[in-house]
Amino acid sequence: MLRFGTLTGAAAFLSACGPAAPPAPSAPNSAPAEPTSSGASNPPPTPAAKPTLAAPAVAGPTVASSPPTKFNEAPMLADLVKGGTLPPVDQRLPANPFVVKPLESTGNYGGEWHTGTIERNGNDLIRNIGYEQLMRYTPNYDAVIPNVAESVKASDDGKQYTFTLRKGLKWSDGSPFTSDDVVFWYEDVLMNSEITPAPPKPSFKVAKVDDVTFTWTFDEPNGLFLKDIARTSIERATSHPKKALSQFHKRYNTTNLDQLVQENSQNTWADLFNFKREVYNNPDLPTLWPWKLQQSFGTGAASVSAERNPYYFKVDPDGNQLPYIDRYTQFLATDPEVLVLKALNGELDWQEQWINAPKNKSVFFDNQQKGKFHLFDLTPTTVNSMNILFNMNCTDPVIREIARNRDFRIGLSYAYDRSEVIDVVFLQQGKAAQTAPRPDSKYYHDRLATQYLEYSPQKANESLDKAYPNKDSEGFRLGPDGNRISIVFEIDSGRTTYIDSLELIKKQWAKVGVEITVKQMDRALWEQRVRMTQFDFHASCHIFGGGAGDAVILDPRYWFPQNTGNSFWAKAWAWWYVSPSSPLAEEPPPEVKQQMALYDQIRGTADDQKQQDLLRQILDIQADLFPTIGTAYDGNFFGISVDRLKNTPAALPSSFDYPTPAPMNPATWYFA
Repeated sequence: MLRFGTLTGAAAFLSACGPAAPPAPSAPNSAPAEPTSSGASNPPPTPAAKPTLAAPAVAGPTVASSPPTKFNEAPMLADLVKGGTLPPVDQRLPANPFVVKPLESTGNYGGEWHTGTIERNGNDLIRNIGYEQLMRYTPNYDAVIPNVAESVKASDDGKQYTFTLRKGLKWSDGSPFTSDDVVFWYEDVLMNSEITPAPPKPSFKVAKVDDVTFTWTFDEPNGLFLKDIARTSIERATSHPKKALSQFHKRYNTTNLDQLVQENSQNTWADLFNFKREVYNNPDLPTLWPWKLQQSFGTGAASVSAERNPYYFKVDPDGNQLPYIDRYTQFLATDPEVLVLKALNGELDWQEQWINAPKNKSVFFDNQQKGKFHLFDLTPTTVNSMNILFNMNCTDPVIREIARNRDFRIGLSYAYDRSEVIDVVFLQQGKAAQTAPRPDSKYYHDRLATQYLEYSPQKANESLDKAYPNKDSEGFRLGPDGNRISIVFEIDSGRTTYIDSLELIKKQWAKVGVEITVKQMDRALWEQRVRMTQFDFHASCHIFGGGAGDAVILDPRYWFPQNTGNSFWAKAWAWWYVSPSSPLAEEPPPEVKQQMALYDQIRGTADDQKQQDLLRQILDIQADLFPTIGTAYDGNFFGISVDRLKNTPAALPSSFDYPTPAPMNPATWYFA
């Protein structure tokens, strides 16, 4: 029943794209929601013995079989050891390092991985080099395994999980990573009301057993817990070094905290702490990542770089400390087209985000030989290529009433010529569908996926006439206030497919008397306007969410409003689910409260069939409510990799939660 990851803002978790991964509690974009106070009771779980889960050696690239006994290191670190400024490699590794088997071959040390982003929120940094949590996904996205944790054991009743860390594990500055760091995150961050105003519910406790062992105990069984904490940015227990962050915490710094707040242009000590605990703001923060950031994402920076972490806890089967590549550089662009040009010129070594709009695929395909790169496949895990989300909690009462009118939404769905958008914008890639789990998912819901898909201006007008029959002299419908209905879509300028699609939709919907305008904005402003705690926007669009695999049940942002950062269509209802007493919360209708209660029951059982049955009930209700409008199931995406970069996959899942490409172990990639 873990729900500590659904709030947005700057407190407990990192905002995601995907994602991810919160004002407080701050959560990733794609996190599970916090608890409801609906009073629904959980069914008694079926107890089952839970064996200890230990990390295998990762192969393919996943885990290997047995740890080596002799270790090697990169030449740049060997020189530091020889000069006496760094301990020998066997003193830097934990007693039981994580052994990763490369996809193809043992690599060479050296080189620099160049990539790019238009985001300054750290999301792409997490996706590429920052996925080091207690648990992690296997490369195939089909299981979770211990990562920073060496093993985890669940109690028979599913309430308590005992984690054992790797003995001798160290932060990137060489200081020990112990249970004290995890307890610091729990007691002083997650449970501090100034940093995290709404703590996780139902409540849980993290308690130290010894330096390498701690328990994570829930009041109720939590059948999704281990899957949850493998998701990007959901669990932040491995990103809060106590020694480094104590200077920014009121409990520990009683001397110059106010001075630090002022020097860093923050309003409160909690703001300062939340700023300093994000490595993209504070590169001095020790991490467990394979590469350590060298500078912050300052607004004037054209790029940021990272260098290998000499204390990284993973090795290959031959005992070579990872990563193989020396440095990582991420270009910071304001326009995706800049990254497209860099990629075509061979200046980006591995890239999938921001360049893979369908219209670009043929250009990249034709320039492979010239740019000395090749294309790889990204298999979709998304719910839909573009979900149209009206803000049912808009502060404008007229827009709010219009957004909540089911006949209005049904009419617009009939007025949506998806075939035109699929042909023109998505270049005939994808199959028309509403916002729903993908057909290959065990959670597929046919009615939710297929209703109101027909393009029929006649049916559109019939439904819209039920909602708002009156029109002005130009044929546009009048809202409940007697004025023309005019809906503004606020869109991140980097999402070019949304902008192109909405320009076509604008003409389609005008034919049935509904006016929309498209307002493009910088990603950072869009995050603030749509994802954070503002509620005055009319509508927006998004793509992510769980459409396949376990992500369907772990990231139900579109099945009911449970994610305050990503359930854009009803964020105030999501706040009610997470924290009913919050000033941002609004009590939802009975049907939505029923969905929330059902999801609480999902959390209360580890029985997969029961979880499926309960989610189907949630989807049944969502099909009745029809709150969002979908476009199509995505076809395969693509990315590019320079030919000299080795151990990279020919295909991999596309997801922020996964997060692409981190489970494919970029620390094993190398340049030939």
